[in-house]
Amino acid sequence: MTGPATPPGTDRRLYQVFDVEPGAHDPLADLAAAAGARIDERLHTPPRRRARLAAYAWLLLAIVAGVTGTSALSVSDGFTRAGPIAVLALAYLVCFLALTRALQVIAVGIAYAIWSGIGITLVTLIGWHAFDQKLRAGQLAGIALILVGVVVIQLFSRTRGGD
Repeated sequence: MTGPATPPGTDRRLYQVFDVEPGAHDPLADLAAAAGARIDERLHTPPRRRARLAAYAWLLLAIVAGVTGTSALSVSDGFTRAGPIAVLALAYLVCFLALTRALQVIAVGIAYAIWSGIGITLVTLIGWHAFDQKLRAGQLAGIALILVGVVVIQLFSRTRGGD
């Protein structure tokens, strides 16, 4: 690109992204570059503590709703009972809406690992307690490893939006 020099303190790449040159001849070019700089800054700024806490609250709601829906699925008798089907539909709707909100801050891989790991554990415990499903040592060890994996992911994740 040719044209006027980039204003001091401005990243030249921003003008290349918007494919405009700065200068008095085109005031919109400066406006576009400034907007691009703000967008770039927001993408690289870690979420505030309050936003992270809210995201984890949404994730917790998604987990509880998902576990509720899965438990209702197991008592629906192959989709023949209206009550459990209604609970299932509402719970999964809440689950995915809450998960969507959590994903605005938490990276999808991290959120899904936590959601599925804790969900698997809770559904297994509900099955054992409420439905008298027996668990063998290997199954318990597998669930313990899932939980350890969730903890390791939380401790070591520092990806953009990862925590």
